[in-house]
Amino acid sequence: MPARAGDAAALPPPAAAAAESSTGSAAAGASAAAPEDGDAAGAPGSGAPVAVVVQGAPPPRSASEAVRERAEVRAAPHRTASDVLQLVPGVFAAQHSGEGKAHQIFFRGFDAVHGQDLEIWIAGAPVNEVSNVHGQGYADLHFVMPEVIRELRAQPGSYDPRQGDFAVAGTVRLELGYDEPGITATASAGSFGARRLFLAYHPEHAEETTFAAFEAYETDGFGPARAATRTSAIAQGVYEPLAGIRARVMVSAFASRFGSAGVLRLDDLEAGKVDRFASYDPDQGGDSSRAQLVVDLRGSGGDAARGEGLSLAPFVVMRALRLRSNFTGYLADPTSGDATQQLNEAITAGATASYRLRFPLLSDRDTFEAGVVARTDWIEQSQRRLAAVDGRPTATLVDAKVRATDLAGYLDASIRPVRRVTVRGGLRADGLAYQVVDNAGEGAQARSAQGVHVGGKGTVDVALLPGLHALASVGQGFRSPQARSLGEGERTPFTRALSAEAGLRYADELVRASAALFHTRLSEDLVFDEATGRNEPVPATARTGVALDAVARPAPWLVSSVGLTYTRAAFTAAGGRYAAGDLLPFVPQVVARADLAVTPRLGALFGRRLEARAGAGVTLLHGRPLPYGELGRDALLTDVTAHVRYHRVELGLDVYNLLDAAWFDGEFVYPSSFTRGAAPDLLPARHVTVGAPRSFLVSLSLYLG
Repeated sequence: MPARAGDAAALPPPAAAAAESSTGSAAAGASAAAPEDGDAAGAPGSGAPVAVVVQGAPPPRSASEAVRERAEVRAAPHRTASDVLQLVPGVFAAQHSGEGKAHQIFFRGFDAVHGQDLEIWIAGAPVNEVSNVHGQGYADLHFVMPEVIRELRAQPGSYDPRQGDFAVAGTVRLELGYDEPGITATASAGSFGARRLFLAYHPEHAEETTFAAFEAYETDGFGPARAATRTSAIAQGVYEPLAGIRARVMVSAFASRFGSAGVLRLDDLEAGKVDRFASYDPDQGGDSSRAQLVVDLRGSGGDAARGEGLSLAPFVVMRALRLRSNFTGYLADPTSGDATQQLNEAITAGATASYRLRFPLLSDRDTFEAGVVARTDWIEQSQRRLAAVDGRPTATLVDAKVRATDLAGYLDASIRPVRRVTVRGGLRADGLAYQVVDNAGEGAQARSAQGVHVGGKGTVDVALLPGLHALASVGQGFRSPQARSLGEGERTPFTRALSAEAGLRYADELVRASAALFHTRLSEDLVFDEATGRNEPVPATARTGVALDAVARPAPWLVSSVGLTYTRAAFTAAGGRYAAGDLLPFVPQVVARADLAVTPRLGALFGRRLEARAGAGVTLLHGRPLPYGELGRDALLTDVTAHVRYHRVELGLDVYNLLDAAWFDGEFVYPSSFTRGAAPDLLPARHVTVGAPRSFLVSLSLYLG
C-alpha cells in the first residue's frame, strides 16, 4: 500500500517524517549503526561516518491500532513470519496442514482462514492472492524470515482510505530490515530432525533497510507426513539515484515442499484406535513457491519541509501452489476416496502511487493525499479428485483461467477544525473486473463480470491530556468474490463490511497502551466446508468485542507487550445449517498474548562485551465454538528463548510449547468415513489436527563485522 509521509517504510525526508506525528503513536526516534565495543569504527573523533535515520510514526486511524517493533518481535522465539503476527492483539495463527501451507489466521472474531479477511502487505507488495483455488485471499508468509522483520503495524477494521480488498478484519503491514552489521551466519539443530541455516549481510554504516538474507530449513516433523523443507532469499537496498529521489528495491525468492497429516476423528483418538500423531492419509501435502520484485521511488515533489511528497511503487509477484488433502476419507466415494489435488499458479503485477501536500484549510497543519492502486492477476487453477490407490485423477472439479483487475483511487485528509481535535479520513473507490475461462464443464465457457465498491472512512482524534487521546472511527470495507462464482455480465458482488470503534490511546517515552470497543457487520460471510476443502458462502454475520493492548519499556534492557481481545461473533441471518444468533464456528472468543524479554549486558571479558537475552511468549485461546453447538478445547502455549553472546559468537536455545500442552490447532465437526469400502456414517463427528508438542532448537551464530 502507499505509505504516508512519516511512515518508516516510505523513507521520507526527516521534515516530512515529523510533519504529522501523533502522541497516540510511538514517538519519533533516531537509530544509528553503532560499532561494537573495542572497535574503532564510529568512535567519537574517529571521523568515520555513522548512518542516522529519523523515523516518524504515522497518526493512528483507530484506538486499537498496534505497532510491534524489532525489540518486541525478538522477545520470544518465532519459526515463521506468521508466528510473528500473533504479536498483534487478537491474532492467532494455526498451522493445521503442514509446515509449508499458509497459516490459518484468526483475528478479532474472524476466521480469516488463509487471509480472506486480513489484508497483508510486506515491503510494499501485496501478499493476499485473488481467487486462489484453495481460498480467497490466500496469504503465505513463509518467504519472510523472522529475523528480518523490522516493524509490524496492524490496523484493525477499515478506517484508512489506503486499505482495500480483504481489509475486513483489518490490515497488517510488515517492513523489513536487518541491523547487525557485517555477515551473520547461524546454524541451528533441534527436535524431530530440525535443521536451519540463516545467513545475512548488512553493510556497516548503511541504513538497516539495506540487507540480504538467506534461509534453508528442513524438518522430519513430529509425526508421519509432517516433513518439510524450504529455502528463501531476500535482498533489499536503499539508495539515491538522483538528487531528491530515494529508491528502495526489494527482491525475493522462495520455494518449499511439505507433508500434511490431515485430520483425525476425535472418537478414534480417544478410543486409542489411532496414535495422537498418526495420519489416515500420509500422501497429503504439497509444494509452494514465490518470487517478487518491488521498486519504491519517493521524492519531495513539493516542499519537503511542509511534509509534501510523491511516491511510486511498482511490483510484480509470481506464485505457485500444489496441495493434496483429504478431509472426509471415503465419505463421497467409498471406493476411490475423497482426496483432492489443487493447483494454483498466478502472476500479479501492479503499482501504488500517491501525492501528499500541506494545505491550510482550517489550520496550518491540514494535509491532503490522493493515491491510486492498480493490480492485475493472471491465474490458472484446477482441482481434481484423486484415486486412493494410485493417485490418478478420477474427476475434474475445477479447471479455469482467470484474469482479475483491481483499479482503485482514494482521497485522504487530516484536518484540525478546532484545537485538540483532528479529523482524518476520506473516500476510496475500487473497480474490479474479471474474465474467466471455465474448462470444467462440457467445452470452455468464457464469461466476465465487473463492479465498483465505494467506501467512506473516518476517524475523530481528540487530545484529552498530554499523551492521552480519545478516538472514534467508522469505515466501510469489502472482500472480493471468487471469480469462478460469477455469472456472465453479473455486477461483481462484494462482501461488504461496516466497522465502528471507539477507545483511548496513551503514549509516553516508556509506555504505549490502548483500550477499545469495536463492532463489525458483514453482508455475507465464508465458512470452511469439508466437502470442497475450502470456504463456502454463509449468511450475514456480526462481531462485537473489546481489545486491550500495552507495550512497556521501563528500562533499556527490559521490554514487554500484552494484548487481549474478547469477541462475540454470531450470525445475524439464517441460512443452511446456521440460525440467526448462532456463534460463528472455529473462531476463539478470547485471544491473549504476553511477551517479555530482558537483554542485560553482563560486562566485559578480555575487553570484549558479554551479553545475554532471555524472553518468553505466552498465548491463550479460549471458547472456540464449533458447528452443531459444540465447543472446542482451550489452549495455553508457552515459548521461551535464551541466548548468550560473547564478542562475535552467540549460543542460543529456543523452546516451543515449553509445558508440552496437548492441544489442537484445528477442530472441525462434520461426517466422515476413513475406512475404505465401509458404509459411511453420516452423523457429524469432531475432527482435529494435532498441535505441535514441545520442541527445542539450539543455534550457534557467528558475527563477522
